[in-house]
Amino acid sequence: MPETALIISATAPVPVDNGKRVVLHGLLEYLVGRLGPENVHYAIVDGRGGERPDFPGVAHRLDRPGPVRQLATLARRVPVDRAYTVQEAMFGSATLRDQIHDLVTWLRPDIEIYDTLRLGQHAPASPRGRRRVLYLDDLFSVRYDRMLAVDERGDVDINPLGEFAANVPAPLRSLIRHRAVYRPVLRMERDRIRRAEARVVHGFDTSLLVNIDEVHQLRALAGVDSVRVVHGMLPPVTPPQRTPAQPPELVFLGRLNIPHNDDAVCAFIREAMPELVRRHPALRLRIIGKDPSEALLALVGRHRDNIVLEGFVADLDDVFATATVSLAPLRFGSGVKIKMLDALARGVPTLATTVSVEGVPVAADGASGCYVEDDLSRWPDLVDEMVEPTQNAQLSKAAVEFFESVYGREVVTRQYDEIFGLSAPGAPRPGA
Repeated sequence: MPETALIISATAPVPVDNGKRVVLHGLLEYLVGRLGPENVHYAIVDGRGGERPDFPGVAHRLDRPGPVRQLATLARRVPVDRAYTVQEAMFGSATLRDQIHDLVTWLRPDIEIYDTLRLGQHAPASPRGRRRVLYLDDLFSVRYDRMLAVDERGDVDINPLGEFAANVPAPLRSLIRHRAVYRPVLRMERDRIRRAEARVVHGFDTSLLVNIDEVHQLRALAGVDSVRVVHGMLPPVTPPQRTPAQPPELVFLGRLNIPHNDDAVCAFIREAMPELVRRHPALRLRIIGKDPSEALLALVGRHRDNIVLEGFVADLDDVFATATVSLAPLRFGSGVKIKMLDALARGVPTLATTVSVEGVPVAADGASGCYVEDDLSRWPDLVDEMVEPTQNAQLSKAAVEFFESVYGREVVTRQYDEIFGLSAPGAPRPGA
């Protein structure tokens, strides 16, 4: 009898427009390929009446807790249970727990995947599949710690919720934007979620993080070796025929409502853009992403002849084909930055900070198609080097070779086979 798999998430796997969805869609695509679409189930925690996205497999809808229920759970659990996190409270309803238990009991899947500890808290003690997996994405304790460190400098307008705001009741969203509120809340949540991350992995056969450095951190913190890295399976890529623009065309990609993206592009404009424009008066910076902040709009206004805000772009091939250099100037954040991998996959030389390449084994000197430098005031010198046509072509070739060796689909498929104990039809299972 064929095996079955169940993924439980509050995020639909499509459209594949951010790093989390790259991983979720890749896992779904992989399991459908190994088990067949009729044997792979994807349960989305969503509000009533939501339109069912189009993706392979069997879809299920679970009820997202409403604002009243979220606030009640928050008020009841967080003040008295120092081990409980705000993230868990947003999905902590008994109704959702019972729906998950009922679905697992009915399906009895061989493979269970829970998306982060928000939903992992509801994994039933029994029945339990052959392989129970927790997808952690990245360590929120690390993310919050870095947000606090950056906020301490006082030069960043932090939006502590970012995309998680969609899961938070509206009254709390406006309250949490105030620095006097979010700093103590972030400190509390950082400490609680660090303990929760160390605790929750003991209930799963395997826990997955996208950053190998964070894998080592969590293994040490939890005292287990069941934490491992998972790479996103990017859609098949054929590197385009590049015609790097002259004058140079720099590209920044990312959702601009995420705090680390907003801070990164604003910092780059403040610290590097004036000198770059002095050296290359016709240089153009293309910012690809939705929901720019007021601070970013003001900075763009100062360089309106050299910066273009383009919003969301569904097909990035044309963008990458003419991009001279891709920029990743993050100063805080956690997890692997999928947009940077998108650029490397298409042969776009990339200039990044250490934070941007965490968990990505690139060489800092350009041998992997990427230069790494944390001092943004030095970036104009590196851009000068990278836009030189011969050097740009060499970096482009190195980027594609690096991506295929680490993140190519065959490489990632073998990784997934090991994680889930599966194999192609007719082939022996890993370890068999």
